[in-house]
Amino acid sequence: MAKKIYNIEGVQLGTASSHTRYGDKEDSLLITLPKTAQVSCKFTSNKLKAAPVQLAINKLSSYSSGAKAFLINAGNANAATGQQGMKNVKYYCKAIASELNLKEENVIPFSTGVIGEALPVNNYLSAFQEANTKLSPKNWAKAANAILTTDTRPKIISKQIIIGKQTFSITGFAKGSGMIRPDFATLLSFVFIDAKINRRSLNKMHAEALDCSFNAITVDGDTSPNDSSALVANGNEAKLVETNSKAEKKIAQCVKGIFKELAELLVEDAEGATKKIKISVNKANNLQQAKSVAFTVAESPLVKTAMFGSDANWGRILSAVGRDRTINTIENVQIKVNDVPLVKKGNIDPKYSEAKASRAMKKKEILIQIILNTGKANFEVLTSDLSEDYVLINSDYRS
Repeated sequence: MAKKIYNIEGVQLGTASSHTRYGDKEDSLLITLPKTAQVSCKFTSNKLKAAPVQLAINKLSSYSSGAKAFLINAGNANAATGQQGMKNVKYYCKAIASELNLKEENVIPFSTGVIGEALPVNNYLSAFQEANTKLSPKNWAKAANAILTTDTRPKIISKQIIIGKQTFSITGFAKGSGMIRPDFATLLSFVFIDAKINRRSLNKMHAEALDCSFNAITVDGDTSPNDSSALVANGNEAKLVETNSKAEKKIAQCVKGIFKELAELLVEDAEGATKKIKISVNKANNLQQAKSVAFTVAESPLVKTAMFGSDANWGRILSAVGRDRTINTIENVQIKVNDVPLVKKGNIDPKYSEAKASRAMKKKEILIQIILNTGKANFEVLTSDLSEDYVLINSDYRS
């Protein structure tokens, strides 16, 4: 949880309970935006897109008036629910739009939870109506808690940067701990900027932030039908940010930092995780190869279980590199773990020490460096280890 949370002018948040999957826990969130807000949204690449994702994409691509409110529910994904699922999400969007005096297309839905179960629409509608009575600019911590499913803790980051004589606040929160793999994860992310930024610049800022954060993490290689990320600029006229200005670049850098920190929090809270692991691929032929190798290693169950067991089994890492579809030869490959040499020129490094390697594997944060020595491209992926708790959580919780 952020030490200090900065409010974003004009943004209000309200939470309530649907009294369904999580009992009395608050699982429904309403966010209202100022009329001047600009919104950039990105969604899952999974072909199975949940009803709220389909509706959100349609609204954001078909209407020029833009988003003015978000409805987010946890516990039910409303995915693979057919025509009734779409009717349900349209029903509560229309009802809340009426209460907020907005057009129906201005209300954007998001969902996370169990796939394939009918949405208890009246429960969630009642929750959103209650949330509307609790709107406040200070409810950030409650909002971050309301969207959680198998997460063990909320993820929220808030920062201020001073540019010239102006102070810009940026606050964001996210959820996700399983079904984590680009593009996105079982992930919801909402980041808000106290500034006036045009939509084209905001979209560019969003895409660049995603590439180095949520699109560079993996827990289990699965994507969700509900992955969604929203970046909002509130349109504060007093804080106009010109395109390609130094201010825009500094804000973009801060946004990237917040996205990366949220992504790290997701990996740290991954289902059953005991370690945070960074896979760094260097000197690859191109970025595509660097990404491919990084994700192949990061998603290898054998590598991940070795990390959990603190087993200095470098052969599993090298084998994962060797099976990647972009690799033609391993004769130049070097591998290190926390700077301890494991592999050189595709074989055991002459300087290899089992004792040092084992000590490195016992750390809670592990860096696996893979140097391909075939080019200049680099890429990093964050992942976690794979424990028996991951199996227990996912055998007990229906996704």
